[in-house]
Amino acid sequence: MRCAEAGIELEEGQLLRTWRTVVTEERQRSYHEAAEVPAGLFGERVDLSILANDTIHAMRYLKTSPMDGLHAGQRMEQLAPIRLGEPLTLRGRVAGVRRTAKGRFASTAFVVEDAAGVAKARGELRYFRVDAGARVEPAGTDGPFDRAGWATVARKALTPQRVRDYSHEFPDYLVHFDPEVAAAVGLRAPVAQGLMSFTWMMQAIAERGYADRFAVSATFRRPVFWDETVEVLRRGDELAVVGEDGRLRSSGISLRPEA
Repeated sequence: MRCAEAGIELEEGQLLRTWRTVVTEERQRSYHEAAEVPAGLFGERVDLSILANDTIHAMRYLKTSPMDGLHAGQRMEQLAPIRLGEPLTLRGRVAGVRRTAKGRFASTAFVVEDAAGVAKARGELRYFRVDAGARVEPAGTDGPFDRAGWATVARKALTPQRVRDYSHEFPDYLVHFDPEVAAAVGLRAPVAQGLMSFTWMMQAIAERGYADRFAVSATFRRPVFWDETVEVLRRGDELAVVGEDGRLRSSGISLRPEA
């Protein structure tokens, strides 16, 4: 799988460039304000959805077009609590690549280490590398989401400014900012990052108590446009983001940690 502009061939097992990061209090607050997450909900701990954004940062050098790397899903596992301000290193590899009708589906796996080299978290990013000229279409043809047994835990009214603010670290990802870029790939308007839904799911988890060790997996099924109002739903350990039309936008689950 070739990244033509950079001349990089992606193969299963390939190591990615090391990415070093810190989730400061200010950085986490900026994401939370954009996603309307209550201040102080996570205390001095890092919200894993912020580190999920670092898995995107770690792959930015591979991006060659506005739709190169369309986020399809994210998994994050916390192995031990991570404190705000703690220096971290992400080490990634290509976990898999396969051809689809409109491009290539790929996944990358990351380990997040502290300054002593101790693994504090693991992550997996799943994404599409869309072929030139291909148009994006919402996944699936299912009807309204069956809400039986689900409780609404939050309502989120998106605005262009909130979507821009959440994506402030990715100003070159124009599908979140530019209506013309969104229209060029078949979207009616710019869209929120998939990780904005992931942050809402992390809010729902944290409101029930943030465990020392847990995992969260999410699939981003349809675009969330920058002028929508969505509901965040929970049923036991399952999570969902549903749009005004009653259709599923994102789904997730809070998992027991792997052995």
